[in-house]
Amino acid sequence: MFQPQGSAPHLHWLSQRLQARTLLRAAGARLPAWLPADWQGFAGERCWLDLATDDSGRLLERAEHCRQHDIALLEVCGQWLPQGEQFGFMLLCGGELPATSEARSWLDCAAPLAGGWLHCGPLGSARYTLHVINAMRHTWQLALQALPATGQPSCINWEQLMQQQSELADKLYLLSASYLQRQGIDAAAYSASEARSNFALPVAAQSHFAANLAILIVLAMQQRETLHSMLQQVFSTLHNT
Repeated sequence: MFQPQGSAPHLHWLSQRLQARTLLRAAGARLPAWLPADWQGFAGERCWLDLATDDSGRLLERAEHCRQHDIALLEVCGQWLPQGEQFGFMLLCGGELPATSEARSWLDCAAPLAGGWLHCGPLGSARYTLHVINAMRHTWQLALQALPATGQPSCINWEQLMQQQSELADKLYLLSASYLQRQGIDAAAYSASEARSNFALPVAAQSHFAANLAILIVLAMQQRETLHSMLQQVFSTLHNT
């Protein structure tokens, strides 16, 4: 049984989903004494599902507090849309494996299907993975915005579009390099073929999905200077014709 704490809208949607499966404590039940009042998430008997959106440093502070009280903490991130109350949410989680049976019951309930959630690695990995997904989605949105809205032929500013994509790629590289540094992982220790092979494994076979993703991004983005140079030559040629 779980009890929510916090004021974010998705806590209500998640609570409704848990209640439909009789996994929600009765309203008004007393919160655990170990739980600080400003945390956002769900408290179980011996676990805490952390749904806060702050940085990894604060997350690790909460993890230490939970450890002192013998409480298992699991980081949970997702795309919190109201439709998730009915259909389930896209869930990313970070923390030690195997997750407790109590935590798995929460994840299975909140996800579209039992087991339909992604374990990304240690604490902080879910945040990183969500940032990458959001960056890629923003990239697609920029590309779609450049298309004619009326269906009529029009001139696309390719130089501006590619510049926007390039800036996002640089940010994605810095984000990934920073994540690997915090994890003590050197991307240079992996060849391109090793990185591709590791990321191609079934997700369940990857102990650190976020690291495999970050390594792949860093190795790919290290070629961005060559790409930038090629694009500049192309645009220069177009301007001179």
